Amino acid sequence: MKVMRMEPATHVLWKKARAGDRAAYDQLFALHLDRALFFVRARLGPVLRTKVDSMDILQDAYLVAHRDFARFEYTDEGAFLRWLCRLIENRIRDGNDYFAALKRQPVALPRSDPTGPSSLLDRADHRQKIAEALDRLSEDHRQVLLLRYFEGLSAEEAGQLMHRSAGAIRNLTARALAELGKLL
Repeated sequence: MKVMRMEPATHVLWKKARAGDRAAYDQLFALHLDRALFFVRARLGPVLRTKVDSMDILQDAYLVAHRDFARFEYTDEGAFLRWLCRLIENRIRDGNDYFAALKRQPVALPRSDPTGPSSLLDRADHRQKIAEALDRLSEDHRQVLLLRYFEGLSAEEAGQLMHRSAGAIRNLTARALAELGKLL
């Protein structure tokens, strides 16, 4: 009796995604979402966790993975997740470096508990306050915050759009967050 060996799901999805199958591409990243998010949460640490949302780190890593997907080579079943974890580590290291350079904690946007009608009203009130404060910021401050926190772009990507270096974008972001904090 001949035993058939099953090809691992990651390998099958990777081959299809490399061939241009968008559904397989989406499934490949979805297959590893929970483990990657768990890795982010485990690696963030208590200080950075107060400043950065786990999903933001994961989203940044997935953006880099999307950009570099054609360069990823499947070597074994764990290769894809290890690659994602390296990208996540780089995003976390960037976050640590960024906040260490600031030497002060940036303003955190208000968050509310997503349960019940009263929290729904609180969230709407917070969104309104943030929108009003954003309207009062200078154009550069508003644009950098929208690019970084609402569109989820990295400092490098935002810098390309604003014709500035990544370092200048990080400094501009810090000033914009400080100004937003005063307005809130």
